[in-house]
Amino acid sequence: MATGKGRERDASVQHAMQQTRQAGVFDALVSTGARLEDSCWLEPGLGVASWCNRYDQTRYHKPGNHTISVYLQGGEQTERLDGPGGHGGAGKVCIMPDHHRSEWLVREEFRFFHLYFTPAHFTRIAEQACDKEGRHLQLEDKTFIDDPQAVALVQGQLMKLDWQHGIDRMALSHGAWMLMLHAYRHHTREAPALPEVRGGLAPAVVRRVQEYLQAHLAEPVTLGELAREAGLSEYHFARMFGQSLGCPPHRYLLGLRLKRAKQLLAGSEPLASIAAQCGFSSQAHFGNRFREAFGLSPGQWRAQLSFSCHR
Repeated sequence: MATGKGRERDASVQHAMQQTRQAGVFDALVSTGARLEDSCWLEPGLGVASWCNRYDQTRYHKPGNHTISVYLQGGEQTERLDGPGGHGGAGKVCIMPDHHRSEWLVREEFRFFHLYFTPAHFTRIAEQACDKEGRHLQLEDKTFIDDPQAVALVQGQLMKLDWQHGIDRMALSHGAWMLMLHAYRHHTREAPALPEVRGGLAPAVVRRVQEYLQAHLAEPVTLGELAREAGLSEYHFARMFGQSLGCPPHRYLLGLRLKRAKQLLAGSEPLASIAAQCGFSSQAHFGNRFREAFGLSPGQWRAQLSFSCHR
C-alpha cells in the first residue's frame, strides 16, 4: 500500500509526464525506477528535473526532445555502452538531441540535472538571437564533455533556486533560456555568431514593464510575460532590460518585492500576510530571502524600526 509521501511522488511524476509532450528521456527514466528529486515545467515541452539513479541500465531511442544533462554528484561508474569510451563524474555534461539513440549502464548511485526542450524551442532561440532561420540547426550529440560554463549556470544558479516557489519562476525561466542559448552557441554545427545587442529599452517600455511588475508583485511572473509586455523576444528583452536597469529581470523583481516588504514592515500586519502580498510562497521563504538581502530577519527589521521610532 502506498504511503502518503509515495502517493504524492506518484502524482508529481504523473503530472510531470503530462507536461512533457514527448520528453522521452524523462519518461524513460521514470520507467527504469530512477528517483525524481524535483521537476518544474515552465511551459509545455520546456522543463528541468533533478534525478538520482543507481544500478540501472537505460536506453533512449529518438526521444523527440533535446536534453542537456549535467552530472551533479558521482557518476564515475556510469558509462555509455554504445558510444565513445570514458565515464561520467561530477561536472561532466552530456548533450542528447531529439534524434538521439543511446544505452547507459549505471553501477553506483549518482545525481544529475536535466534540461528538456523541444526542437521548436531551439529554433526559437536561434531565430530570436540571430534573426535567422533556425529549423535546420543540428544540436550535436556529445558525451561526458567538460563545459565549465554550463556547469556554472546549473550549479551556481538553477540548482540554488526553489523550483516550486513562484517567486523563483522567472529566474528559473531565464536560466533555462540561457542554457539553451549556450547550447546553441557551443554545441551546434555551423551556428552563426550572436549579434551584439546595443541600447536598452525605450523609456516608455521601461515604465510599462515597471508598472506591470508593481501590479503583479503577489503573483508568479515569467520572462515571457514581460517580453510580451515590452513587445520583444525573450532574448532581446533580457539583454535590453539589463542594459537599462543594470540587472536581470528576476533580480529586479526580487528587489521590488523586498522594497515593498520593508514598507509593509513599518506597519503592524502579520508577517505571513506581508509574505503573501509580496509574492513569497510562505513566511519562511520570505524570511530567508529578506535575511539574505539585509542580514536581519523581517521580525528583527521591524523591531529595529520600532526601536528607532521610540528613541
